[in-house]
Amino acid sequence: MIKWPRRAKEAIKKLFEPLQDIDVYVEDCNDEVFYSTLLKRVSQGKVKIVRVFALEGRESVIKAAMQYDHSIRKALFIIDGDLDWVSGSPTPNVAGLHRLDAYCIENLLLCERALTQILVEDIVISEDDAGRNLDFNSWIISIQDPLLELFSAFAIAKIFIPHKKTVSCRVGNLCSQSDNKTKTLLDLSKVLKVKNEVLTAAKSVVDENIVNTTYQNMYNRLKRLPIPLYAVSGKDYLFPLLHFLIQPLGCRITTKSLRIRLAKNGDVLRFSGLNEAIINASLS
Repeated sequence: MIKWPRRAKEAIKKLFEPLQDIDVYVEDCNDEVFYSTLLKRVSQGKVKIVRVFALEGRESVIKAAMQYDHSIRKALFIIDGDLDWVSGSPTPNVAGLHRLDAYCIENLLLCERALTQILVEDIVISEDDAGRNLDFNSWIISIQDPLLELFSAFAIAKIFIPHKKTVSCRVGNLCSQSDNKTKTLLDLSKVLKVKNEVLTAAKSVVDENIVNTTYQNMYNRLKRLPIPLYAVSGKDYLFPLLHFLIQPLGCRITTKSLRIRLAKNGDVLRFSGLNEAIINASLS
């Protein structure tokens, strides 16, 4: 990974200032092309964005936003929702800071229509066959409840035992091969085991009744979200599971290519909150 010295970063920012209406800062390094592509489409030409700038992590973005002088130049600082959003913690009250209304940007990319089109183009089949093979709604139904239960437990850990590692548990470890060995599927028994381990850890430091009540309230709230799977990490859970779904269909697209193609073709209505933040930043 190329790490630019501070002086070079400042020079790059100055180079792009005349070309765009606002400067946009994000968490992820080496993701500038993806974010630039996405934000151009989200803003629908109303705000010129040519290049975004990565600040190497969530805390770096928040710190930069806190120190930024918006009277000098307009800017927007974007962070993922993460477990803070899932657990219901408020967005940091910092001018120019936008927290996504989902666990991460990947959640907003998951669009059935765009995924179907990718299958049409990559496997060379009809749209009807692609939709039938993808069977997107059945896939959502098969993973939604167990993953909501798991991430409700992760959110509980965020509240009661914040130093415990949770999302770092790779989703591949929670999967098993189908009986005919042709598919990799989410294993509900493995998900349940991890969920119970997390809740047991929380109960070791907080009264069991409090943990159980908080967990149930958390799960009920997430279940009522317009798109409940927004509460599950898109990057670390949903995208790997999506690859397990489409690879047996003959689609061997890389995650990097999948993200940018979804950014180009997905439903922009999912990004209405981000679009509003971009416009507000350009007018401030």
